[in-house]
Amino acid sequence: MGYICFKCKKTVGVNVRFLFSHLRRMHNVHSSSSYFECCQEGCHRTFNYSRSFKRHLLQHHVEGEEEEPSQSTHIPERLNFMSDPRPLTSHSQIFEEEDNDAEDYTPDDMVWDELEQKTLTDKVALFLSKLRAKSSMTLSTVNFVFQQTSSLVSDIVGALQRQTMTFLQATGQSEIPEARQLNLHFENAAKAFQCLDTEHKQMKYFVQSGYLVQPVEQPLPGVSYTQQRDSQTGTVKQVAVQDTFQRIPLRPLLKLILQSPGTMEKITEWKRKISDSKSLDDTTVLRTSVCPSEPSVPLLLYNDDCEMVNPLGSKTSVHKLGLIYFTLKCLPPECLSSLDSHFLLAVYKADDAKTYGIDAVLKSVVDDINDLGTNGVEVDTAHFKGTLKIWVAQICGDNLGLNSILGYTESFSGNSVCRWCRVKKPLMRTQTMEDPLLLRNKDGHLSDLVQSNPTETGLKRQSILNDLKYFHVTENVTPDIMHDILEGVGAYEIKLVLSSLISHKVITLDQVNYRITSYDYGFCDSANKPSTIRPQELKVPDSSMKQTAAQMWCLLRLLPLMIGDLIPDGNKYWELLLLLLTCMEYIFSPALTEDAVLFLRHLIDEHHSLFLELFPDRHLKPKHHFMLHYAGAIRRLGPIVHYWSMRFEAKHGFFKRLAHVTCNFRNICKTMAFRHQMLLCYNLLSQHIFTHHKEIGPGCTTSLSSIEGFDQILHKFEHTQLTEVYIPSWVKWKGTEYRPGMTLLVSHSPDGEPQFGTIQKIVVFESVIKFIVRKWDLLGFERHYFACCVIPTTVIDCIDVGSLNDYHPLHVVRSYKEGDSNYYVSMRYRLF
Repeated sequence: MGYICFKCKKTVGVNVRFLFSHLRRMHNVHSSSSYFECCQEGCHRTFNYSRSFKRHLLQHHVEGEEEEPSQSTHIPERLNFMSDPRPLTSHSQIFEEEDNDAEDYTPDDMVWDELEQKTLTDKVALFLSKLRAKSSMTLSTVNFVFQQTSSLVSDIVGALQRQTMTFLQATGQSEIPEARQLNLHFENAAKAFQCLDTEHKQMKYFVQSGYLVQPVEQPLPGVSYTQQRDSQTGTVKQVAVQDTFQRIPLRPLLKLILQSPGTMEKITEWKRKISDSKSLDDTTVLRTSVCPSEPSVPLLLYNDDCEMVNPLGSKTSVHKLGLIYFTLKCLPPECLSSLDSHFLLAVYKADDAKTYGIDAVLKSVVDDINDLGTNGVEVDTAHFKGTLKIWVAQICGDNLGLNSILGYTESFSGNSVCRWCRVKKPLMRTQTMEDPLLLRNKDGHLSDLVQSNPTETGLKRQSILNDLKYFHVTENVTPDIMHDILEGVGAYEIKLVLSSLISHKVITLDQVNYRITSYDYGFCDSANKPSTIRPQELKVPDSSMKQTAAQMWCLLRLLPLMIGDLIPDGNKYWELLLLLLTCMEYIFSPALTEDAVLFLRHLIDEHHSLFLELFPDRHLKPKHHFMLHYAGAIRRLGPIVHYWSMRFEAKHGFFKRLAHVTCNFRNICKTMAFRHQMLLCYNLLSQHIFTHHKEIGPGCTTSLSSIEGFDQILHKFEHTQLTEVYIPSWVKWKGTEYRPGMTLLVSHSPDGEPQFGTIQKIVVFESVIKFIVRKWDLLGFERHYFACCVIPTTVIDCIDVGSLNDYHPLHVVRSYKEGDSNYYVSMRYRLF
């Protein structure tokens, strides 16, 4: 009997102290770590804090823990080693007597190695880096917490030291070597924070650790004037200050990222899928690598402006910052969805980019990338050792940001506003199919530059990005479906459709808002529940809709189920919405075929043509036109959902919170860059980068026979019905949470029809997560509701979490139509 280590699955002793010492000594898992898994008695619950993990062990899995001593001064003979008449030769005797089953232990090392100064300093540094990485804390608060914690630890250890030495003196053993060594350990523990008690010592440690890549202040070609007050006279004078921006050196940053544990392993494994993949998936850009003859890593750059203050305040646009991020495009999608995989490359003031041009900021970035494209970066890991060449696969962003950084016109009311083609405004307003003859290319780009007429060509300047090796702006074909669809065409058309339905007295706005507020969104969509629609929004269709992008996606998908029973069959306005949703099924899909892309082209043509027919007094917007180029972009890049702005804009949250908390804008670019690099430093120190630990919630252990329908799933476990399994209330797998009641797309039939199952229980057995699901029979696709019609069955199945066809959980609901006993599932996209 004993506690089981979740790292090596070995039994390490009957005392929690032995388990934690084993984790620290053998696996470098300590109190600052953020992942612990219980493996005792079939339990697989996970914890983010060591204190919670230890409390769980003591409350639920006691394996012979020592009882808490009473308030009396009586010391049991077995523990009173100071008065033991036997010779005290080493501490190992005592520990061996306490636990004869603990093998391969050297308690001297196990107990006292943690008191070595370097180990303590490393742990203090990890604690400090975590504080500095918090965007909700100012540095003054960090210093206050650090100093107070230092004093508290010193006081506690000092009190324990005095009591211990007093006891040893009373027993006459204060001069033995072991007592002097114990006193020394107390002194070291009391001074653990002194090695990092100043800002200079802290920065010196982080720099020498190699995990902090400090931002570099890069000058811009100009100065600005600021007011400076004389401290003695009080007079104010204008002082010229060099304009600068903050840049992160790319070579040391990439070297750290690529050499972090697990990174090259994930890259190698993902690239291996290229040779086996024949569909248009996320490996398409890797199969078309510009340097296939040598190992390389493609980068995906992102540029966007972000408002740091209240957008309704008086300082709007004064402190607006431009941010350039990058990700490694050769990582699997589950890694790229994590915000920790989005790295900062540069921070600049948006006003400076307008004054000096964005190329003044990009020049040093381009030089860094070209150097890495020519000389590469040296990587030495267990999975790869050699030189990796770096190249830019694509640059993404919103339409304004992309037009700005690529050199195109930044006004979307001009005569030529498309960065894919040279279509003019009159044709763009009615065009429903892409014209290959108008597409931009390198030769046409040069002639447009010579012409120097942005009104006619839509090209303002030669972008410095054309100096990049293996890159040209005419080959940058990434669209932004978040702004084009969710905050553009989708929001625009849903207001037009609802206004038309209301004006024809098919529905009322009160009915729509009632359905929005009363609809059953389930677990998966409750966080993105749409807001009600105000009458003023429908009166001005060109205005923005008061919904976030996630809310808009939820509203578009579920609106047919909300109000579909009120709409008569054959309504043309309703047909326009259904055509848009059909297009979105393909646009948002993470895996497509060539036939699906061809069909998407015709779907967009049909949708645009119907729009012009229904609203002859209106014209197609520029975002309508951008949709014409989606099919071509998918053929070149794979699914364009992997290039949208959603996750990059979520990254802005770190900087917005930090700006609101610090309220210091004297050198805001430096503040933002430095604090972000401290966040990366913490992730590297704690080895959190690119890690997706499974998280398992609270639950209970039970036998398979107690699960409903266990006879149908017993063969999936290859064990008897008395096998003990852990039943948690929820789990997280690769960042997605699953709970009983959620519906999953578990498989596809031979005909390609989706097969659904609703989670009845979650089972964890031997650290493997399985879902016990009750299957649904598919009756067909109900296009009027734009959902799959299903009926329940009694079939129970067991699904491994790693075998899911799609990781997004769904929700089964009933329609509002009276007498309809069927159930419906609205899918996020279609898989091909």
